[in-house]
Amino acid sequence: MQTARLILDVWQPSDWIAFRPIARDPEVMRYITGGTPWTDDQIRSFVDRQIKLYAERGFCRWRLLDAANRAPIGFCGVGYWADDLELGWWLARSHWGRGLATEAAECALRDAFERAGLECVVSVAMVGNTASRRVMERLGMRQRRQFESEGVKLVQYEILRAEFAGRTRIDV
Repeated sequence: MQTARLILDVWQPSDWIAFRPIARDPEVMRYITGGTPWTDDQIRSFVDRQIKLYAERGFCRWRLLDAANRAPIGFCGVGYWADDLELGWWLARSHWGRGLATEAAECALRDAFERAGLECVVSVAMVGNTASRRVMERLGMRQRRQFESEGVKLVQYEILRAEFAGRTRIDV
């Protein structure tokens, strides 16, 4: 899939190497693990899970590339969080603040509803992650609940296929 500035692509096993600098950046990981970088094993496992999920279900947390130079800049797409289908994204720090997360998330969500036929997608973030919460709101997601998991305060948003189809398109 492609947007004006991004390519959302399937993963290959060797892509973990290019994804490594993103998953090892403490600032990227600030609202994921509290700033603890992932190990190489965690990064490989993540990529392997996306490959398997795509093969089995036809969707995943897509590898995110800069359309201008095909450089890897993160991921965006649907995976599992507990028992829910969850839309998530990470971007390399150098790509923050340009509306790319919203652009990628809208594309991934459209694919999840229109091609993959999903009915409901949630998104989860730490309560203090205002940037991700703004993306969720721009997508038309509504706050479902606040809760705590492993001592971390989280917020969950959701959107139904019919709600997504009926909303106004986002200008990024």
